[in-house]
Amino acid sequence: MEQALERKAARLWLLGTIVAALLVSACAQSAGAQQAGGDKDREIAALRDQVAGLQQDSRFWSQLAGALKPVEMASMTDHRAYMLPSGAVIALHFDNLKLDQAKNLNWVALGIPGAFTKADQERVEGQFGKGFTHFHDMKNDTHGGKPGAEGVWFVHMAVRDFDSPMSGGGVKAGVDGKFMPTPPSQ
Repeated sequence: MEQALERKAARLWLLGTIVAALLVSACAQSAGAQQAGGDKDREIAALRDQVAGLQQDSRFWSQLAGALKPVEMASMTDHRAYMLPSGAVIALHFDNLKLDQAKNLNWVALGIPGAFTKADQERVEGQFGKGFTHFHDMKNDTHGGKPGAEGVWFVHMAVRDFDSPMSGGGVKAGVDGKFMPTPPSQ
């Protein structure tokens, strides 16, 4: 009878050990699930914040774009360009002629109304700073133009470092004084 009691006690001890192990395992899984749930909750909260920021940026962009006249030209398919009532042009210049395939913004450009002459380029640079190297005849949609043609002098500011044949190779963030120069003949 004593042996039967010892076997019963051993079985109870074994059963208790198994139950304790299962409880420890269940608690560990529950803690892991809670941590994983907490991680997921933080990830969802971060994504919600990101979406809210994107929605705000989109709203601001829509307000800006709605207030300005779009500039759409065959030579500027890689741009989002807008003209102010003064005739000045603000443009975002992307890395692909097909905007739906663009991956990066390359330049932000400012176009100041003027004439395609050396004197007018000097006037614009004297008034607004160096770097207005590119003239665009907006009426005829041409880079450069006939002497005295009306259009805009552009300065391009690179927003990142990259390579571009439009600037003769490597471009550093900042004013790009090598962007498609169109020196006037007079």
